[in-house]
Amino acid sequence: MGRAFPFFLLLSLRLFLHYASSASSFPTGSRVTVGFPSPFQPGFIGRAYVLSAGNAPPGLRAALSVEAVQGRYSCSMVVLLGGLKVWSSDHSARFAPAGSCILYLTVDGDLQIKDSTGRVGWRSGTPGVGVQSVRLQKRTGNLILADATNRTRWQSFDHPTHTLLWRQQLNSSGKLTSYPVNSSASYSFEVEQDKVAAYLHWKGHTYSYWELKPRPRRRIAFVKQASNGLKVFDERSKKIAQILAMNSEAVRFLSFGSKGNVGLYYYSASRGEFEASYRALRFCDLPLPCGPYGVCSPTESCSFLQISGLEYQADFCESATADLEMVELEGIVTVLRSPSPTVNVSKEECLLSCLEDCSCAAALYLNGNGNGDGNGDGMVGTGDSCNHYVLVGGAREVEMGAADESSYWIKIAKKASGRRDASSGLTMKVLVGGGIVDGVALCVIVAGLLYYFIKVRKRSIESRTNH
Repeated sequence: MGRAFPFFLLLSLRLFLHYASSASSFPTGSRVTVGFPSPFQPGFIGRAYVLSAGNAPPGLRAALSVEAVQGRYSCSMVVLLGGLKVWSSDHSARFAPAGSCILYLTVDGDLQIKDSTGRVGWRSGTPGVGVQSVRLQKRTGNLILADATNRTRWQSFDHPTHTLLWRQQLNSSGKLTSYPVNSSASYSFEVEQDKVAAYLHWKGHTYSYWELKPRPRRRIAFVKQASNGLKVFDERSKKIAQILAMNSEAVRFLSFGSKGNVGLYYYSASRGEFEASYRALRFCDLPLPCGPYGVCSPTESCSFLQISGLEYQADFCESATADLEMVELEGIVTVLRSPSPTVNVSKEECLLSCLEDCSCAAALYLNGNGNGDGNGDGMVGTGDSCNHYVLVGGAREVEMGAADESSYWIKIAKKASGRRDASSGLTMKVLVGGGIVDGVALCVIVAGLLYYFIKVRKRSIESRTNH
């Protein structure tokens, strides 16, 4: 029975969904309920489609959704473009219901998501302002709470998650956020007065890794998603910068992915799915393509720092400064930038300050004579600067000479390196995964050649002896 229950539940949902999806509005007093199996079943998804806007693929629908996420059920209101979730009420905080998941538009106009005990997990906060119905805008996917005169009282476009839909606007100080990667990391795509930028947030610390700045410098008022890309506007609604799609297909949305990349996506009718027409970053330009202590190679493969006794540490606060040292990773830079680097300091001062700060795990020293990082992102320094990091991340290999204006250092325990002197300018050896494979292959080839020559020589000797 345990396996049959979800099947009958989903079957009953499908019968309801076919009816519910024809609705164009959800009036006050309306209520929809979705149940879920007990005990917990990983992979379970139950949805009641309450609104629909357009039948041509990819169709737009709004649904009450229950999904099995991280060991428990999450109850939310979602907007779907085709089969892709482009907005959800639980993006920043999940609601774990008891008994069942209920969507209810109260008689005084407050849209609520609650469980069978009456506990409210999410609400629009619109009681008493005249809301009469919930609607889904055709083509744009904007979820709207409207009054009797069709005036918008609340809309999902004002509460963006990780996706910017066609015609959706993001004002200055607004942002898109990824779903939390884990308890330590998350990403955000933010609109600021002087730039649009992407950030990695790690245990209370923030590092930028991509940005777009208008030239000449103008104050940004908002960005808006258009059919040919993302456009940046000033306070007079004049376009001052843009990110264009790479083909002629109409862009349906900008997505800020789980890896922290910025992408423009169009719908491919021939494939029946969404495809990227633009991605801001290549694999090695992402903030954590290989995770902490990982190094990205030019072939877009990952390797990891190999040194006896080296283990990933969140901080070094339990170790005395005398037991630690800074070592340089030659030919390696990081794409991460701290928001407030220390400027006009020497390299020795930069490394010493990292040693004395127990939360510092790595340091990037930039020479102000050049951009120094090999990124090609136009981030030119105005003086020698020192960036500190609480993690070893965003590291990638560059060609020798490409990082002459920078040096990347990590902190390790001296016992891991035989108590070497930190002032000796030690360069750490990095074993690249691809290099290891090449080394193994080389050994096999050499061994084969040796075997071949030994075998041939032996046969030659035996042949001469017999003769």
